[in-house]
Amino acid sequence: MSRIGKSSTSIVPPPLDEGGHTSTHRLARTCIVVNRNASRGDADLAPALDALTNAFGRAMIVEVEAAARLTERLDAACASGVERIVVAGGDGTIGSTLDVLLRASVPVGLLPLGTANDFARTLGIPSDLAAAADVIVEGRTRRVDVGVVNGRHFLNAAGIGFSTDLHRELPAWAKRTLGPLAYPLGVVRRWRRHRPFSVRILGGNAPLARRVIQVTVANGRHYGGGMLAEQSSEIDDGLLDLVVVLPSPWWRHVASLIRLKRGVYPVRAPILSERGARFEIRTQRPLPIATDGEPSTSTPATFEVLPRALEVYVP
Repeated sequence: MSRIGKSSTSIVPPPLDEGGHTSTHRLARTCIVVNRNASRGDADLAPALDALTNAFGRAMIVEVEAAARLTERLDAACASGVERIVVAGGDGTIGSTLDVLLRASVPVGLLPLGTANDFARTLGIPSDLAAAADVIVEGRTRRVDVGVVNGRHFLNAAGIGFSTDLHRELPAWAKRTLGPLAYPLGVVRRWRRHRPFSVRILGGNAPLARRVIQVTVANGRHYGGGMLAEQSSEIDDGLLDLVVVLPSPWWRHVASLIRLKRGVYPVRAPILSERGARFEIRTQRPLPIATDGEPSTSTPATFEVLPRALEVYVP
């Protein structure tokens, strides 16, 4: 665990018995998932981990680099009786562990290490890791909604179209090196090659059939590197926010961008929005859907919400 950084606390992997299975003795009360491949994965976690272990005792560390066994190890940790799970990573890390977190039914803490950290932004979790650890130590929690598309869970948003292609083409080194700046540069690179597609949407106030360049179904207040779904949206309101981007000259999208960051959709902006607890989306041919920035399913798709399904530590 030398990559964690210098620390005086007892931070160890789960104890194993002679058969290589997790021991039932001297079990940790806290499981910490660490993604060193996140854009801020080289950050010094030692002060945050010191705060957590001083407050809760010894911790079990699960490294995401062993991706093939991540779910297995997390399930084993939960079966051993951990009282909380802390995720040190970005939105993708949280998304990849979400199924286990829902099964575990224990409070979840966040140490933001990603590029966008939209879920942390939605909850008001500070980007400073020591301050984020203090939020967990203070113990205040909030139950938040979880989105579902074709049986796949997500926290922030699911995207079809431009954003999915953008995330697929955006290299990991760009996010690690450039941080949030990687996204606008990726947008410029992708814009010239993207083509509109036909979509039919059921749900909200009325059926919609349009040519579009992007469809986003947001569960969280923030998505896409800080975009605001809608000014009044909350992650525990039991509703999803549908945002549809229509074809338009590039300068109209640029002109609307600043206000869109605030969740305000100008009348003349090439944007349509709806709110609802369920949407059905169909396209002429199957199109990939990315949930929390990671490929997960494809159209046709049914979107629903699980009200207040996950307990998280908040300021």
